[in-house]
Amino acid sequence: MKQRSTIISDIGQMAKGAASLVDDMRSDVKNMMNSREERSQNNTNLVTYEDFEALTTRLESLASRITFLEALIEDKKSPKSPAPAKKSAKRKTE
Repeated sequence: MKQRSTIISDIGQMAKGAASLVDDMRSDVKNMMNSREERSQNNTNLVTYEDFEALTTRLESLASRITFLEALIEDKKSPKSPAPAKKSAKRKTE
């Protein structure tokens, strides 16, 4: 009986070691695939999502600033309604 439990224990330890090895191999393959994908993206000059979002935010900010400045220029260009001319008092010559 004792020999049987040690055999089962040994088989369990071997299975545990094999599972650990498979898990390590899986993570190594995943890391290699990620590095190849990243290298491929760098070679094709793709922009990261974070950089894209930062540039989009900056562009929106500049667009609103341009709109504001254009409106300010238009306000300065538009002729202001002239003040009503003062009527000169006519003198009666008698």
